[in-house]
Amino acid sequence: MATYRDVKNLSADEKNGLKFIYESGGTHQSSFWKNLGLTSAKGGKIISKLVDLDLATKESVTFEGSKTYFVRPLPIEIDYSLLMAEDHLSPFISQRDIDENSVEFTQWILSLPSLED
Repeated sequence: MATYRDVKNLSADEKNGLKFIYESGGTHQSSFWKNLGLTSAKGGKIISKLVDLDLATKESVTFEGSKTYFVRPLPIEIDYSLLMAEDHLSPFISQRDIDENSVEFTQWILSLPSLED
């Protein structure tokens, strides 16, 4: 099963492709590259990489009279412990950039139980 680290290491085009596959619930390869504004070759390479990383599957199908692939997303293993400090969920999980010098961050750190307890 793919992990968050696999997704993090994808290029911007690969991340956009993965997002499209997840949001659509699955797509034909011919629709994939057209919707993302890619060439057929680049779209095929992205799909192959996502399949190799176990982020998606592809099945040979006939669509609108042409042979193509239907691409479906696969679950991604998420390490939820990265959102935790001890048994407390971080209030900062929805923020892209956390200012570790902010008052809010300091207050949250100080509210955590001491490791010496």
